[in-house]
Amino acid sequence: MVTVMDPIPIETAIAGGLLGVAAGDALGTTVEHLAPEEIRRRLGVHREIVGGGPFGRRPGQGTDDTDLTWAVVAGYLETGGGDSLDCLDRIARAFLEWFDIAPSSIGHTTFRALSELRAGGDPTASGLTAESSCGNGSLMRALPTALIRADPGRRRRESELISAVTHAHRRCTDSCVAYNEIAAALINGAAAPAAIAAAADLDLDPAVAAALETPADRPVAELSTSGYVIDSLACAVWAVQQPGTLESVLVDLVNRGDDADTVGAIAGGLLGIVCGPAGIPTRWKDRLEYTYRLTGAASEIARIRAAR
Repeated sequence: MVTVMDPIPIETAIAGGLLGVAAGDALGTTVEHLAPEEIRRRLGVHREIVGGGPFGRRPGQGTDDTDLTWAVVAGYLETGGGDSLDCLDRIARAFLEWFDIAPSSIGHTTFRALSELRAGGDPTASGLTAESSCGNGSLMRALPTALIRADPGRRRRESELISAVTHAHRRCTDSCVAYNEIAAALINGAAAPAAIAAAADLDLDPAVAAALETPADRPVAELSTSGYVIDSLACAVWAVQQPGTLESVLVDLVNRGDDADTVGAIAGGLLGIVCGPAGIPTRWKDRLEYTYRLTGAASEIARIRAAR
């Protein structure tokens, strides 16, 4: 797996996780929706944060992945990490504040659910439950709950609640729960196999449980980087088991194309927890528009985590 020489402080792991989301997002957006052979034809191996892509991003600009991850962070910080339903309400309002600026990049399920939330106002009733709504749009923003909630019961409940604002199918909510259990174990210093095993011990949707069994030796060419939540979870499980650096693993993943920005963000969150900000290339961090906001939030997240 991606390793560091010594265990890193929790605040450092938190900052690394948030920056990992942003880095994977910004790296992947350039090749979003492309097939691997088209990426090779145009770019060779894509390894730099240069923007562009289908939505014409600035180099280092976040997509909906980073934007909505920050919305979850902001909701927690504004409530001081208080009551779960208070946090949910503030996070839902942060989603709507983002939605109201008419973002250019938004998933179909998220669009429909936030439209319902805008009309009805109830974040516990707005999410979609159809089989066709099992995209990765809640998994991409799940990480802040693992960073701020040390208590397992509360972490799992809030992982479900925040997912279900938009993605309420059990496959999506369980994917967020499982991902955050892996993240929480990594924050506490567990190695990747033990972190994955901690999630696998939960009562999960069978497809989610199967994704947690993704082997480390699966060739990257056999991974699907589609927008399906199970594929994205499997990619993150694969990523955190790999040898090498965060950079090498994310480059391998995003060069699979398809939903490259979201897959990069989801995998990058786990990898960033393990290696911390120091393990993310400086040339990437220098380009990220969210770098100072995310690193600045890490100390407050760590404080709330300890207090709660």
